[in-house]
Amino acid sequence: MTTEATQEISWATPLTFDLQHPWVRRVISWRGINGHSPAAVLTRFVDNTYSPDDVERVIELGLIGGGMPESDVEALLNGHVRGKPIIPNLTIATAVLASLFAEAA
Repeated sequence: MTTEATQEISWATPLTFDLQHPWVRRVISWRGINGHSPAAVLTRFVDNTYSPDDVERVIELGLIGGGMPESDVEALLNGHVRGKPIIPNLTIATAVLASLFAEAA
C-alpha cells in the first residue's frame, strides 16, 4: 500500500506569510498569540494541545504580515480556515510559526 504524504492546499493564489513584519512583531510582543508566547504556541502545536483559535490566529497574523489587507484575510479565514478540517491549516500554521524561530537563528 502506498500513502501519499503531500497535501495540496487549494487556496486561490500563492500567499506570503510573514511574522517578522514590524506590526505583527508588536502585536505578538504586546499580546502574544492568544495570550501565549510564540514558543508556547509552537510547543502546543507539536504536543497536539493547541486550539483551533491558535491555528487561526497564527495564519491571520502571518497573512497580515505578508501584506494582505485585513478584509481579505477575514474572507480567506472564512473560506478556508474557520469550520474547515484543522490538520491542513495546522500544517501551515506550524510552518509559519517555526519560520519565526528560523529567522532568529
